[in-house]
Order: sequence, then structure tokens, then C-alpha cells
Amino acid sequence: MSNSWQPILAMIQRTATAKGRAASGYFSIEGTRLHERALRADASITAVLTSQTFINNPSARETAVLQQLTEQNIPYHPIPDAEITKLTQGRRLGGLIGLVRLPAPPQLANWLAAHPTPTILVAVDVVDPGNVGGMIRTAHALGAGLFVAVGGSDPFHPRAVRTSMGSLFKLPIVTTTLPTLFEALRPFSIQTIGAVAENGLPLPQLNVSGGGTAVFMGSEYWGLPNALLNQLDQQITIPMNPGIDSFSVNAATAIVLYELQRLASSTL
Repeated sequence: MSNSWQPILAMIQRTATAKGRAASGYFSIEGTRLHERALRADASITAVLTSQTFINNPSARETAVLQQLTEQNIPYHPIPDAEITKLTQGRRLGGLIGLVRLPAPPQLANWLAAHPTPTILVAVDVVDPGNVGGMIRTAHALGAGLFVAVGGSDPFHPRAVRTSMGSLFKLPIVTTTLPTLFEALRPFSIQTIGAVAENGLPLPQLNVSGGGTAVFMGSEYWGLPNALLNQLDQQITIPMNPGIDSFSVNAATAIVLYELQRLASSTL
């Protein structure tokens, strides 16, 4: 077996950290489903590592992935099963891992100008990458047009990529700072709302503006910082049964985005 895969392995290992992804310009994807969705989205897959077992005995679905890689001139390299197992830490999502170039983010001002009534999801210091990926998937499912990552929110962390289930290939993603985001929003009539666990406007009482909405969701532990809350147009609270102090950040995201989608459809 040729060792031409070893530099690719080293690059994939490098994408495990934010610093490695920033320096290399790549992130990694794992498993059959993510490769299917990356291929459908014309993501910039550079190379793929596969387990020897995957190559020797592929299912019909896996055969289709290999055929698409061949048709798109994307090299794939069989490597020892033990190497794949180490990379995946035993996860059984399919015996292949791909190296993908980080997408060029849209320019905020240009994107906002081209989308007059957007729904934007802003994740502020959501430090669990699994939650970030889940929020990307939720945003995609419930009509958000843009995902903005601020602070510790890392949309291209390997776990975030896995839990997004491919939605990060469909939803534009921008990583920025709060001052830059507010500067970009300033020329537009986009309502800014932030979810708080208590003392906000009850979500069923929310009225949306005609200029679109940016939804700010905060840390799983501390929520949105007070300095940010003071800049928002509205703080909202999801009603809960007594004895519960908060929803998970992804559940809260889903509820708020669903309500925005419902309100938008009711005005048509």
C-alpha cells in the first residue's frame, strides 16, 4: 500500500483545532452522509481517506460516493482500518474522512443588501461545537438565511460539522465580531432580538418588523452578555413550566425560529 496518504492524514489531523483550520484553510468531514451532501453541494473536497474495509466491501450507497469522487477527479486513498479508527475515535459513520477547503464567507454588507427581509441566526459564545452544529441544522430547517458565529462559536469544529448533518454546506456562514456585525446591520431595518431565560417579552407577544430579524442566542452557561442585550431592540423569553430555568440553546433556537417563520407566513 502506498504511503501517499500520510500527508493528507497529517492535514486532517491539523484540522482538529481552530488554529490548524485557520492556518491551513481546510476543515474535515467524516462519514458517508456528509460526503454525499458535500458532493451535492459542490463543496471543495480536496482528498478523501477511506478504510481498507470500506474499499473492499462497499455498500451500494458507498459505491455511489466513490463513483462521484472519481467523476469529480477527487482522489481517495485506502488506508489501514486502524488509522481510520484512530481518526474517528470509533465512531461508525462510514469509513471515510475528507479534507475540504473552508468556504469563502459572504461579505456581510453585500449579503444584507441582497436579502431585504432576512432571518439571521447569531450564535454568541456558544462553546459546545455540538450545539453550534445543531443550531446550523435548525437554522437551515427553519428558514434562516445566514448563520453568524461570534466569539467562541466554532462552526467548522469537527463535531459541529458532524452535528450540522450537512446543513453547513447549504447555509452561508460568517465568523465575525459583534462590533463588525452591528456596523453591517446599521444601514438596514433589521430587528435585533435576543433570547433570555427570564424577564423578556414573552415570545407569543413578539411582533416582527418588515425589515427582517436577527436572532441572538448566547452561551449555554451564561446567556447573552448584558452589554449586548442593551444594544438589542427586544429581549424575548420562551414561556416554560415552573421549576425549569432554561431550554437547551438548540431547543430555544428552534422555538424562536419556528415562531418567526409562523409570524412571517401569517402576514402573507
